[in-house]
Amino acid sequence: MRNLILLFVKYGNIFLFLFLEILCLSLVARYNTSQNEIFINSTNIFSGKIYGGVNNLRQYFHLSAVSDSLANENARLRKLLYNTDIKEVTRRDSLLTQDSTLQYSYITAKVINNSINLNNNKITLDKGSLAGIGKRMGVINANGIVGIVKEVNDNFAVVLSVLHRSMRISAAIKNKGYFGSMQWNGNDPTRMDLVDVSRHASIMKGDTIVTSGYSTKFPANITVGTIDSFWLTQGNDSYAIQVKLNNDISKLQYVYVIDNLLATEQKAIEEVTRDE
Repeated sequence: MRNLILLFVKYGNIFLFLFLEILCLSLVARYNTSQNEIFINSTNIFSGKIYGGVNNLRQYFHLSAVSDSLANENARLRKLLYNTDIKEVTRRDSLLTQDSTLQYSYITAKVINNSINLNNNKITLDKGSLAGIGKRMGVINANGIVGIVKEVNDNFAVVLSVLHRSMRISAAIKNKGYFGSMQWNGNDPTRMDLVDVSRHASIMKGDTIVTSGYSTKFPANITVGTIDSFWLTQGNDSYAIQVKLNNDISKLQYVYVIDNLLATEQKAIEEVTRDE
């Protein structure tokens, strides 16, 4: 303890100077928009490089799991291919190469940082705007939805995980037409709540929940999970539904960022008619 006190006595002025410098910089960044953007961008770059180095080491010890994941996805894609009329595929591919109005493009990225134990969990990706990733793009993987891009710089992107209290994802009960909003209650990282589904809906345990396609972030029919339980509370016109996620967010390795090429056009026409 004596040595610690002597250290502060000897270097107290330096510690005080550093503390005041950090305090001033934080105040400048907080109350000035341009400086705040510079601070956020610089922080993302610095943290992204650290996460990248740590993740490279982690990935080395998980090559087997990654290989299994890729093999499973390849098997799923082959199954889809073999169950499709090859002539129809050829005809469709020919049309698609001539069509410049395809709605969705997909950008692959690697997860280099991830959390699941906080109230507001985030994910860092190893690609940014230079790869075509932008704010408010949806993120998925082979098993389902992952989140929505919140911040992006040249080489990294930060995603709000589905395990984030502010997330709201439009979802539907597959083949039944009923829809609502998915949100996380901050407790179990394997489950989310589906709210605003009418009490008159015909639902049952095990029903598949998919994206509704009502937002510009996700195409329709991307798997979210299955109904684990549901109930009605007195005086409420909608079900309380708990959904078991199809995706294990704790095991994310590679993801697809969805670029909706028609998002701007859709938002523009919706904005024009918003007050009508």
